[in-house]
Amino acid sequence: MSEECTHDCSSCGSNCAERVEEQKNKDNYAGVKKVIAVVSGKGGVGKSMVSSLLAANFQKKGYHTAVLDADITGPSIPKAFGITERARGDESGIYPVYSKTGIQTMSVNLLLDDATDPVIWRGPVIAGTVKQFWQDVIWTDVDYMFVDMPPGTGDVAPT
Repeated sequence: MSEECTHDCSSCGSNCAERVEEQKNKDNYAGVKKVIAVVSGKGGVGKSMVSSLLAANFQKKGYHTAVLDADITGPSIPKAFGITERARGDESGIYPVYSKTGIQTMSVNLLLDDATDPVIWRGPVIAGTVKQFWQDVIWTDVDYMFVDMPPGTGDVAPT
């Protein structure tokens, strides 16, 4: 970064680390057009059901949809879609698992050896995992992404 940097990368020709990171992030998110979070302060009110039904209905209408299961300690999206396979990854990133109807999904239980294993992590680790699901998963051609949020107002919501 030059000493005269204004932090306005749109008017700058330099390839500083900040600009490279900004471009990397733009490339990662280019595959997702709209993001809709399903949120409630209380658990057990149907956030996962609403997220799943929205994704299924939008997919049925011809849109390409995805569900990011941000409820790390209570993941349920793969079960809602009958997904039992595990997510795969390589040096490019993590690939979402597709439902039978073509909905892209990512959930922590797609990465565990046993999908029923409990996830007992502290807030910052959970928030970091959700951030990785957004940044490191290779989402492709998604018109609408539905984010199934955890209950409450913990670390995940602001992240």
